[in-house]
Amino acid sequence: MKQSPEMQRIQETMTFGSLAAHGFLGHDTRNLTDIIRDDTLAVERLGLTHSAIADRMEYFTELASKRLGESVEIDGIYRVVCEEHKGKLPCPFADNVRVAKSMTTVINAENHLSMRWSALNVHMIRAHGFYEGLGARFRVDPKLTAKALGLKTS
Repeated sequence: MKQSPEMQRIQETMTFGSLAAHGFLGHDTRNLTDIIRDDTLAVERLGLTHSAIADRMEYFTELASKRLGESVEIDGIYRVVCEEHKGKLPCPFADNVRVAKSMTTVINAENHLSMRWSALNVHMIRAHGFYEGLGARFRVDPKLTAKALGLKTS
């Protein structure tokens, strides 16, 4: 799909070293517009929305952040740890949003799936439908997320 000049500019800021040492695109060769479109289609196939996924991620982060750095049991199934570091990260979509540097790790004891995400991941999913590119260090796969976090899918 053709990409707008604005999306091209945003994609260029997402490469290694621009806003984050790890980059947001991984080894993905698709343009940013296609990455977002493909993940949106995957989310829709699951019968979910970006907001529903972000809400569930935020649910775990908020509960675990009350005991920063400690493992917390949530809903009798999940072991969750939230770690926060000094500073804030800017959203690469140039929307003037800066979020805390935090990482949440969740382990689902029923299906043994685990995943982790940053506060920036939650914002980018909710506001931009962006889960990061394939192979990106902090890529959040919609299907894995739904399974690991117990979201009901179609």
